[in-house]
Amino acid sequence: MFNSWCQVFIVAKDFGVLPAYMVAVLYPAKVSGVITLGVPFMLPGPNIIRNDLLPKGFYITRWQEPGRAEADFGRLDTKTVIRNIYILFSRSEIPIATDDQEIMDIVDPSTPLPPWFSEEDLAAYASLYENSGFRFPLQVPYR
Repeated sequence: MFNSWCQVFIVAKDFGVLPAYMVAVLYPAKVSGVITLGVPFMLPGPNIIRNDLLPKGFYITRWQEPGRAEADFGRLDTKTVIRNIYILFSRSEIPIATDDQEIMDIVDPSTPLPPWFSEEDLAAYASLYENSGFRFPLQVPYR
């Protein structure tokens, strides 16, 4: 099927960025562009995430610590956590907490949702995470 396409433009997020990058590398004539959210391009190999190169207070290093994100998220209701995550990761700057902050503390509660993420989207996502929790989503990409 892929061979019948003229070209594709790939958009991927978090755990899906590595396959998106690999498709672009393996089929450069077929991929006109790649947009990724959350994970920068890194060459495959050991230590794919180099914590020593990340800023102190970077969300990835914070969320890699078992229990830290769960405690941070646990201070808020599920809908607020989802709202905060979409606000944080829709900005052009990378969220970095200071020593006396957790990642959820960075969000200004008066900040509106990004225009492409509606209140209905927020309610749908929040209901899913209320049922499943955040433990597995934190395990897969971060731990």
